[in-house]
Amino acid sequence: MGVAAATALGGTVAAPASAAPRTGAGRAVRTESGLVSGVPAALDGITVYKGIPYAASTAGENRWRAPQPAPSWKGIRKADTWGPACPQPVTGIDADKVPPLSEDCLNLNVWTGAASSRERRPVFVWIYGGRNSAMWSGQPVYDGANLAAKGAIVVTFNHRVGAFGSLAHPELSAETGHGSGNWGAQDTVAALKWIRRNIAAFGGDPDRVTLAGWSHGSSFVNILMISKLARGLFHRALLSSGVQYTKDPSLGHVAGGYDTLAAAEANGTAFASYMGASSLADLRALSADEIVSKVYAPGAPAAGTDFGNVLDGYVLPTTYTGAMESRTEYDIPVLTGNSKDENGASPTLAMTVAQYQAYATTTFGDQAADFLKLYPATTDTEAAAQYNAYARDEERVSTFLWGTQFRNTVGNRSPVYNYWWTHAPPGSDTTNPIMPAQDAASAGAYHGSDLYYLFGGLAGTDRPWTEEDYSIADTVSSYVAHFAATGNPNGRGLAAWPALRTTKPLAMELGDAITAVPAADSDAKYAFLKEYLEAQTTAY
Repeated sequence: MGVAAATALGGTVAAPASAAPRTGAGRAVRTESGLVSGVPAALDGITVYKGIPYAASTAGENRWRAPQPAPSWKGIRKADTWGPACPQPVTGIDADKVPPLSEDCLNLNVWTGAASSRERRPVFVWIYGGRNSAMWSGQPVYDGANLAAKGAIVVTFNHRVGAFGSLAHPELSAETGHGSGNWGAQDTVAALKWIRRNIAAFGGDPDRVTLAGWSHGSSFVNILMISKLARGLFHRALLSSGVQYTKDPSLGHVAGGYDTLAAAEANGTAFASYMGASSLADLRALSADEIVSKVYAPGAPAAGTDFGNVLDGYVLPTTYTGAMESRTEYDIPVLTGNSKDENGASPTLAMTVAQYQAYATTTFGDQAADFLKLYPATTDTEAAAQYNAYARDEERVSTFLWGTQFRNTVGNRSPVYNYWWTHAPPGSDTTNPIMPAQDAASAGAYHGSDLYYLFGGLAGTDRPWTEEDYSIADTVSSYVAHFAATGNPNGRGLAAWPALRTTKPLAMELGDAITAVPAADSDAKYAFLKEYLEAQTTAY
């Protein structure tokens, strides 16, 4: 479906990419802190407002505290420059790709095609992913102009990462009275509250907010679907490389997992010792540069430098399984999926038969022989191919089983739309530090390769895009725009995307084909993987 053929989304007709500038483009908008003026975005008719503070600086006494109110200003603030990113390591990233780094980093960006505040367009809020580096919202892959041209108001924002975003410590827990850690997730709640109070001025509907994220960002979406702190602040959820069945062993080592409060506090105590700090005041007195350089120094100890989500009892009040079994998982429409070449799968995977058989024995124990019958290999080439086939099946099955928990265990009535991303972007990317440097032949449909197409803004990056890529991006971003508007990705001119049915294990392939596919390559493989996952004794 071409952009010009996009249907009306929630009462707003999607604009073609070639639309003339609208009346009111670049108008000053009044926020609670003051007036802001934007600049033309990548597509005609769209204005972007960059670097708007949604909370105060996190430096000094505000370090490892819940976000505080943003300062006000007089006159019109020119929102024409990306705001600072939060402190993080940037070694190996070209200097011209790195924004200023500062603890005064809680800022957001808004793309809008609305001519006035009287419009009520759906709002799409994006949380970046990553592993503590290249984590900022102004990268071209996150450009919101295309989705804005399709009728959405798009918001991206910066949040605290690494030690600044996740530190738990006994003194911090005593200070808050309810545990510690999850500062980045609390930043997300603050951004959502800002959106609730201010987005109408940009033409957005505060009662139609989609919270979306990738990888570590999707873990925030997952957490906030459980947390009472964000209840009512968003109304649909999109999770890219997002959810797994809550007893999937992979949750023990992926970005979507978490540590117990006790384990996180022990890491925080080791962190203080490593930093030479004897008190919380000492830690807050350290410079941000010193923290970053020591935490990410070569040879830094694992104890004291391992930061992630925390089961703190406050932001994340219970386990993922506990939320399902207590039926407290937020009942809103969900769109979620995974990429073909993640979860251990890779087009360049090398594995010997001996390694493959050892993996089968270690992972499946008494069921290893059954596994090897379903995924047989007699050569090293076959071993790599069969491991890839298994990893891809397991990922689809795990996501599907999460959907069955959402629907059956919780009893939620809202639909789940699950997808399977299969297209490898061409060439390589030098414009987005978050993206890997490998070309398509070695990276495949890698972790995060779907982001270009979810946003649809291919023109802002330097890959050698083809007509096929533009067509896929138009289709996929149209699904996203429809989902943001209605909670259903389907629309006129798009291939039908069936909602998840718990008795019919399917996923929607997006990429090399646009069609529903089985959750595993055969019924026997699905049955085996389902039994394996459901038999796990560790529940996350």
